[in-house]
Amino acid sequence: MKKNSILYLLPLLCLIISCRKQDYITGGQKSNPKVNMTTYDYLKGNSMHQFDTLILLIDAAGLKDSINEPGITFFAPTDRAIDNYLAARTALVQNIDPFQKYTLDTLLKYDLDRVKDSLLMYIVHQQLSFSSLTNNGALYHTGLSGDSVLVSYEYTKDPNLGYSTYVSNVPQVVYFTQLWGTPPIPIDAPDIPTNVGVHTLCQTSGIQTNTGMLDVLENSHVLFFFGTIQ
Repeated sequence: MKKNSILYLLPLLCLIISCRKQDYITGGQKSNPKVNMTTYDYLKGNSMHQFDTLILLIDAAGLKDSINEPGITFFAPTDRAIDNYLAARTALVQNIDPFQKYTLDTLLKYDLDRVKDSLLMYIVHQQLSFSSLTNNGALYHTGLSGDSVLVSYEYTKDPNLGYSTYVSNVPQVVYFTQLWGTPPIPIDAPDIPTNVGVHTLCQTSGIQTNTGMLDVLENSHVLFFFGTIQ
């Protein structure tokens, strides 16, 4: 698997000049949000090879059509997220046998049905553009039966995410919060309790493909949110 450098989503407002909300931002550069290809083809053709293993899992699970379903938003885990998952599963099995390893081959051989179901938790059956999102977030059902997430577009004063005293407005970033419990009402995604949900930054967001929207989860994410239920 490729060990790619982390690409952090940076603010929509850069220095004193505001970037258009129609742009998406990755690695500090704003880009045209429209890409003339399907979501699947965008992931497969990524120049930094961030999704090679993800594409392998999508193909093995037969989910290409699901990823390319018109009108969805796909929150893509990177290959680093898959590495994190394999490492976490290895640590678990080594509690029993210190010589055991949980590898990608193990996943494909024994847990492919789990992959087929669990990858659906990253699909929301709506196109979630910046204009449709709010700081507090809203509740959405995913493609996984019985599963819900919060998606929010939050103001941030984190200098690592582009905030400084020189920006004309407070920047915003997209978060994907997997829910393990019922969120408090009113919903407030930035302050969701850790025993209720896992608040995960989208390092890239707002990509408009020919089939839907695409956001990319941060590299520290663990595939399927494994080990995060408290």
